[in-house]
Amino acid sequence: MTEGSQEGRSRTDLRELAARVIGLLEPELAAEGFETVDVRLFRGGGRLQVRVYVDLPGGGPDAPGGIGLDDCVRAARTSSMLLEEADLFPGRYVIEVSSPGIRRPLRTPAHFAAAVGQRVDLKVAGQGRVRGMLKEAAPDLLHVETAPDEEIVQVAVPAVTEASLDPEFDVQTLINADRRKRKAEKQDRRRQRREKKRGRNRPGKNSTPDGDGADGST
Repeated sequence: MTEGSQEGRSRTDLRELAARVIGLLEPELAAEGFETVDVRLFRGGGRLQVRVYVDLPGGGPDAPGGIGLDDCVRAARTSSMLLEEADLFPGRYVIEVSSPGIRRPLRTPAHFAAAVGQRVDLKVAGQGRVRGMLKEAAPDLLHVETAPDEEIVQVAVPAVTEASLDPEFDVQTLINADRRKRKAEKQDRRRQRREKKRGRNRPGKNSTPDGDGADGST
């Protein structure tokens, strides 16, 4: 077996193993209210890295609009327990549970349907990497408009080995937004200091302006 075929087989093995992990975790995490968005495996640091992406539809106590840190910790405890009991991995491994983030993984037909009209980044067996605007998403076929020629590329869903949203970033817009945020935070700190200073200088309710007791005694 050549080096290239060995590498290809290794990637296939990891994808098959990731599918087994999803099958193990998905029903248990769903019972706790979590959506198992995707599981990705890769080797690094002499160990198998198990990355689990979860979401919490409707949000949790620490993140009403989505999933928060405490939610990820809770999902990580459940995932670690299940993986330890299942003993799926022959060697050392480390598990990481996180939110989907802005480059949200796409795995299911529902994921692709929700991503129509957005930019996607696909790794496709036999086609390499396909990036562009997802125009249509059928259960078995995707239509992606690639830039700059606006060609529509058809991608068979079973051939997609990895997929994510691929948001475009306007660097200057991000810089300006960060500056506005810092400026607002600085103004808020100044306002809090002024209010705190006024509070210290304000006469107490039991004191007259000249500092004598409120009962008028001398």
